[in-house]
Amino acid sequence: MRLHIGIDDTDSPNGMCTTYLGALLYRELSRLAEPVDLPRLIRLNPNVPYKTRGNGAVTMTFDAGDEVIPEIKDTVLFYVSRLADLSHGNTNPGVAFLEGDVPGKLREFSLRALREHVSIEEAERVAGDVGAEVFKFKLGRGIIGALASIGYPLERFTYELLVYREPENWGTPRRVNEESVFLADRWSYPFTHDNVDPQKRTVLITPHGRDPVLAGIRGTDRGKVLQTFEMVEFEEPIAFYQLYKTNQNTDDHLTPKKIGELKLYDSAVVRGKVVTPYWERGRHVFFELEDDTGRIRVAAFEPTKKFRNHVRKLLPGDEIIAAGGVKEHDGVLTLNLEKFYPVKLVPKIEYKKPRCPRCGGTMKSKGDYLKCKRCGYKMPKKLIPVEVPRGLKRKIYEVPPDARKHLSRPLVLPGGEEKILDALEISRD
Repeated sequence: MRLHIGIDDTDSPNGMCTTYLGALLYRELSRLAEPVDLPRLIRLNPNVPYKTRGNGAVTMTFDAGDEVIPEIKDTVLFYVSRLADLSHGNTNPGVAFLEGDVPGKLREFSLRALREHVSIEEAERVAGDVGAEVFKFKLGRGIIGALASIGYPLERFTYELLVYREPENWGTPRRVNEESVFLADRWSYPFTHDNVDPQKRTVLITPHGRDPVLAGIRGTDRGKVLQTFEMVEFEEPIAFYQLYKTNQNTDDHLTPKKIGELKLYDSAVVRGKVVTPYWERGRHVFFELEDDTGRIRVAAFEPTKKFRNHVRKLLPGDEIIAAGGVKEHDGVLTLNLEKFYPVKLVPKIEYKKPRCPRCGGTMKSKGDYLKCKRCGYKMPKKLIPVEVPRGLKRKIYEVPPDARKHLSRPLVLPGGEEKILDALEISRD
């Protein structure tokens, strides 16, 4: 019998990690049954407010004899009850079991959990409809991710190798030789990616929380990911590591929509015209975008750093394709920009003083007239319109690696432009 297991929401800012618990279970359950594939790390809607940082659920599938299935289920529930951080108010684990094939209705639910907001009650109804068993701890919000991870149609995937720490080191600074990470990245990039930020010269494989993860190495080539791990010099003991298949860096969360269709917590790609000059508040950069169905505020937030410089070059009248997640900011529905593509740019006109018609010298403004600095010639103040370069190209602009969502696909990877270009073709039809 094929048995699918999904787990979610076992971690908290104080420690623990669903992938760590999943990796332990994968090892333990592989003694009882035959794993069908690697365990899978499925990132769900990155915009929901009660998510953990990456909003990741773990699922695994085994071929198991009927006689061991009860033991497998008991083992999973025991591990979750003992290792999940149940003391934290926002930790509400959920576990799901499904025997047999994955129904289409569960796949549909999974994609909705990736792109929209779904409720615990809806998850319970879907579980009943497809014959899945769900177990709730506390509020049990984790059953949403647990079910969705089982149903997720992982047609496109990448890999992440997660390295775990010895428990006595949890909560202490991570010790990894930074130069070895840069050397490994130069060897394996772009088959592994987001290991470092080359502009800031910072290492990105090490998280900053109190969880058990020492490092995470992402890539599209399984062999290169493993070899990169071997090249990195870890300066503290490694407990173990686990390679996951994942929907990270696939852009699968983005769907083409009209602006008027956008709802809170959506992830979408829209095409529209810039209708306001940009403005700034608290180092965040904002502008408004509209199409024939509505208008929305768009933001490039401070963590996106130099990406904001490209946003500042947009002018009213520019037509762009914008991709991102919809959240509320200061009570206003806002598209949090991940990528954008300038489709059509309006001319940028600057008004400049003419040269002196008598001697060719520089004219200086004197209220309502101009005066030549060289010869003193005076003339009415009439400025000349001049078209100047926009500083934007017909290309996709993306946020830097350390501001990128787990699901966003870097442009360096094949298909990194796909969602934007698909939206461009759809809007032409």
